[in-house]
Amino acid sequence: MARQLKIDADSVVVQTSFQLDNLAINQMGQRIREGLFAMGYDIAAQARRNAPVVTGALRNSIRTEADDYSVYIRAGGTVVRNKRIDYAMLREKGPNRNPETEHYMENSYKLICSGDYMTKYFGGITQ
Repeated sequence: MARQLKIDADSVVVQTSFQLDNLAINQMGQRIREGLFAMGYDIAAQARRNAPVVTGALRNSIRTEADDYSVYIRAGGTVVRNKRIDYAMLREKGPNRNPETEHYMENSYKLICSGDYMTKYFGGITQ
């Protein structure tokens, strides 16, 4: 970290800045991706625990997909062997047989992304 003190006719400014080379930027990007992936896997695991279960197909359809700086936790849609699970949204918004399973995806996200989740998933980014 660089620091600079500037004084002119009517003000004093302390400037701080990072001096990052390409290697440091790439390492930070990799740590951000790792944190996102870990968070996504934890949300998916929690969603599987929260999902309503009749046959298990909905629970088994919950998966994590990612690109460079985004993680997607999907439930339903087209899954293995072109099997379609069309009721994921219906089960998310309810009403369900068990009201505790309504909002299984949203509640999973809220649980994982609560408290000090930034430190848990992204705390080592600048190390």
